[in-house]
Amino acid sequence: MISLIPFARRLCLALFAFLIAWLIGFIIFIATLPKHPNDTQHIADAIVVLTGGKGRVEVGIALFDTGLGKRLFISGVFKGVNAKTLASKQDVPNALYTRLSDMELGYEANNTVQNAIETAKWAKENNIKSIRLVTGNYHIRRSIIEFKRMLPDVTVIGHPVPFKHIMSRKAIWLMWNEYLKLNYVWAQGVFS
Repeated sequence: MISLIPFARRLCLALFAFLIAWLIGFIIFIATLPKHPNDTQHIADAIVVLTGGKGRVEVGIALFDTGLGKRLFISGVFKGVNAKTLASKQDVPNALYTRLSDMELGYEANNTVQNAIETAKWAKENNIKSIRLVTGNYHIRRSIIEFKRMLPDVTVIGHPVPFKHIMSRKAIWLMWNEYLKLNYVWAQGVFS
């Protein structure tokens, strides 16, 4: 008869080891958040901004203004919000307001997968072959995976926007959630 005590002990040790590895992975995830884009020279067919965090729209418009993209698409905009309202809520400097009429807004997405689907549809309709993807640095890895999955023939250049208050309780919780989602998406790719 198998003794349950050694089995329970091994199970507890295995769970403890898994938890430690998971926490170390989270620390590495935070420590390796990109602070700058790897590519700041390539001119993309479009700059795509994912809504959801301060600074993203401002960075996207600034990149567009400097000529790093030929078009500007903002994905995940709330229904009824126009370019001017979006820019004012995102603290876009007045100097960039002249570029608002060039923005194309997507209203169909509520999450990252939907952002990728919405952008894929827009990209196909507009013959887009390369995009500069602007989102939070904690969110960029998973976003690139989702976008490459939906846009396999499109070059995706990540352009992370650093999170300003990385040590706040809200930021840690946000990054923990993103770490869990990234692991889920990564596991989907491995096992599919």
